[in-house]
Amino acid sequence: MKFRHKVLILNLLLLSLTTCIVGFLLMKRSYRLTMDTAVKSAVTENNLVQSSVEYSILDVVNSSRYNLFTSLTGIGNQVYSGMISGEEALAIRYDEQFVYLSQKDFPTELEDLCTFPEGVRKNYLIREENDRHFLYVASSSSVDKKNLDIITRRDITDIMDVLEQNIREYRRITALILGLSGLLIYILSRLLTRPLETLSKVTDSFADGDYSVRSNVGSSDEVGVLSERFNSMADSVEAHVEELNDMIHRREQFVADFTHEIKTPMTSIIGYADTMRSVELSHEEEQQALSYIFSEGKRLEAMSMKLFDLLYLKDHPIEQKKISAVQLAESIYTSVEPMLKAAEITFSMNFEPAVLIGDPELLKTVFINLIDNSRKASKAGDKIEFTGVVHTDPVSDSNAGKPAETYYITVSDHGIGISEEDQKKIFDEFYMADKSRTRAAGGAGLGLSLAAVILERHDAKIELQSKLGEGTNITVKLHLTEA
Repeated sequence: MKFRHKVLILNLLLLSLTTCIVGFLLMKRSYRLTMDTAVKSAVTENNLVQSSVEYSILDVVNSSRYNLFTSLTGIGNQVYSGMISGEEALAIRYDEQFVYLSQKDFPTELEDLCTFPEGVRKNYLIREENDRHFLYVASSSSVDKKNLDIITRRDITDIMDVLEQNIREYRRITALILGLSGLLIYILSRLLTRPLETLSKVTDSFADGDYSVRSNVGSSDEVGVLSERFNSMADSVEAHVEELNDMIHRREQFVADFTHEIKTPMTSIIGYADTMRSVELSHEEEQQALSYIFSEGKRLEAMSMKLFDLLYLKDHPIEQKKISAVQLAESIYTSVEPMLKAAEITFSMNFEPAVLIGDPELLKTVFINLIDNSRKASKAGDKIEFTGVVHTDPVSDSNAGKPAETYYITVSDHGIGISEEDQKKIFDEFYMADKSRTRAAGGAGLGLSLAAVILERHDAKIELQSKLGEGTNITVKLHLTEA
């Protein structure tokens, strides 16, 4: 069922319920007021009749000889003809016997009416007889220690007909109001739900894969807010889809590049090995071939280990222990000195004493990769600076009102720099900013992504500042611990 149909049905139910309750209360009040008026008039009339009958009985009782049963018939005729119109009826009941009936059809089965509660001498009831309604009023008195009941009857059929007519009119008016209200509610619900239908169509298109579709609902109500949030969600999903597609593309590119990287040394290794197997070489040529096979094998081993470390570190914990920052720097310098000298690059190092927390071998891998990338981006005669300083953070709620210290390790070069577009992806897996330079330098785009994973496991932050043609500064912020 559509939402607008639910709105229509719900509103009609509420309107019908409200109208019925209000109508019932109004009809009930009108009926009560009308009947109260009719009852009061009938009781007043009965009082007058009772007074007349009692006065007439006094005249009879004061005579020397009287028969009350016989006299009541005459008294009844006299009172009925003088005080009650032809539409009314009168009955006199004495000693539980009817002694006078003004009309032959006057019922005599009126025990309920003539049964009076203790202390009550007047009673009334409404009865339906032959499709007509009558109001009976009875009053009781005592004559010669016997009950004298005066019963009057009034025809209230016209009053009941008016009430029933009012009820029929009310039903017709209510039906008309509900019909018009239903039409108006349906039109309004269509207008109100049209933006939802538009948003539903947009959602269906989005679910079918059209991530560029957007909702153009311009209302300022909750539907408009929902539309804005849908558009924000759509922007986010589209961006994530593009990012995933880009990631898939880079993975596919990596597989191709990595396959090529493996194929090149393997081709050389197989070629040199086949040459040594099938051709007689001099000792010098054999040593040259073996050296090439060894270097290409080590290159394959390095690439395999980096890929293994990258996958392993994502799912396994690392060992945390205290590390001397100065000793870590010296160990890194020992590892990178040969390749820097071979590239004729000047290297300067300055580290403040501090105690870090983490895995020394993994941190060493990070900074060797960073320095190696700086080497690849530099040319002979350039300089790389490797520094470590203690930085005091400002007081904040996060450090409980006490200044916190962080160790900043920076690798700076004056090489080719990194573009802004590449800076956003440089730490992503399988990404190579300059494929030809990376491949020529013996890499496969794994160094920085591995460094990023290691630093993430150390809860460390890394910041990159670079400009094309001016160089690059990479700062790693590590936690300090007590010595």
